Amino acid sequence: MKLSEIAKIVGGTFPEEKGDVEIRGVAALRDADPSDLSFLSNHKYAGQLADTKAAAVLVGEECPDGAAHNAVLVRVESPDRAFAKVVPLFTPGPVEHIPGVHPTAVIGSGVRLGKGVYVGPLAVIGDGAVIGDGCVIEAHVSVGEFCIFGRNVHLYPMVSVRERCRIGDRVTVHNGSVIGGDGFGYTTEKLPDGSVRVEKIPQLGIVELCDDVEIGCNTTIDRARFGVTRIGPHTKIDNLVQIGHNVQTGAYCGIVSQVGVSGSTHLGSGVMLWGQVGVAGHLNIGDGAEVLARSGVSKDLPPGGIYFGAPAVERREAMKLMHIPRLVEKLSAEVARLTRELEELRGKIQ
Repeated sequence: MKLSEIAKIVGGTFPEEKGDVEIRGVAALRDADPSDLSFLSNHKYAGQLADTKAAAVLVGEECPDGAAHNAVLVRVESPDRAFAKVVPLFTPGPVEHIPGVHPTAVIGSGVRLGKGVYVGPLAVIGDGAVIGDGCVIEAHVSVGEFCIFGRNVHLYPMVSVRERCRIGDRVTVHNGSVIGGDGFGYTTEKLPDGSVRVEKIPQLGIVELCDDVEIGCNTTIDRARFGVTRIGPHTKIDNLVQIGHNVQTGAYCGIVSQVGVSGSTHLGSGVMLWGQVGVAGHLNIGDGAEVLARSGVSKDLPPGGIYFGAPAVERREAMKLMHIPRLVEKLSAEVARLTRELEELRGKIQ
């Protein structure tokens, strides 16, 4: 494919005399061959641009001339978005599922399947479930009784959706995730003989995934103790995330790998929780708040701030706190030096 054709697709500009450069694939800067197209969106990797073997590189408008020794620079508004448009031209498309129910699938009584639904091998759909038009239920998926799915839901293999849960339109859930498992709820009672009795609190609510939600692999979203655990529209959740019972998120939230959100916490719209963040229960995190990786949230967070640390505080305050140990170390060394000098002066005076 000619570079000029690609540039037209992504709305990029480049030296016109390079339009006949042939592109046969896509690759990262470090891995690219002389016939590949690559991209640079993160300046962290700018050093690789000079040495890349790629034939051409998608770069931002601000990239200086001559930044690449061999590659043609194609300037675009967003290298990330432009590269996303190009990749499908050189890679196999997604697997197509021809509508129908596999002979080994188990379909309960009273199930309603919409138009164009695919149900894969050994999938199970419980009694009374409603599956909307265009849904894809892949192999070994379990859909509980009386679940309601919107249109174009895609459940990858080994996903489990428990009874009565609701899933909106265009929702994707990746391999191994569990939607609607029981939340962590128990009571304890000390008995006269000194032993402790532990009793489970019934978890009688549901989970609702709103339109355009995507859930990564091996993530768990617990059903509510009562009412609804709700994941808001357009929210994207990574792999290995735990969402507790009765948690509710607003729209357009991002929750990255290994985050844990405890029960009954509310996230506003546009909240971003980076990797390994832990959030205590019954908290409110305001719209647009961003919590940086490995932070621990122990109290409500106001809207719009950037928070870091354990406990999480506003980022500037966290940076100051991080410098205190170094400052103390310097002050301790200075005090030790002054003490030695003072002792020397005393020795001389005596």
